[in-house]
Amino acid sequence: MYRNATSVVLSYPTKFNGLATEADSLSRERTMNFEGVGEIIATRQLYYFDETNRKRIVSIFVGKPQPSSDSEDYQCLFQVIGLGHQKTQLARGHDSIQALQSALILAAASLNHLNDRLGRKLTWEGGARGELGFP
Repeated sequence: MYRNATSVVLSYPTKFNGLATEADSLSRERTMNFEGVGEIIATRQLYYFDETNRKRIVSIFVGKPQPSSDSEDYQCLFQVIGLGHQKTQLARGHDSIQALQSALILAAASLNHLNDRLGRKLTWEGGARGELGFP
């Protein structure tokens, strides 16, 4: 699958600041541009229930590691959609495997931070509540 400048429709509380709060009860939808990670090689879908008990989806997209254009290293793009700033992020490594490992570690750190702010409500289908399934 290849993703580049695509649109994604998100539904979230009207006072959304990256996270839902219990005081926010109204929802709206917004179309956002998916910055893309190039060729997607891995995805994971997580979810949490907001204050109205609606299931909210959070997706992680990891792109195929590529040689870096500005060095001899490799880079691996990843993006978290549905929670937080949602910008494409870059991980680097000496080779493609290290770049991929770095992307997974950075994605895990980002998700753990967001999960802490959510009160540990984020869940991966393959794990217990609060477990995200990342290294």
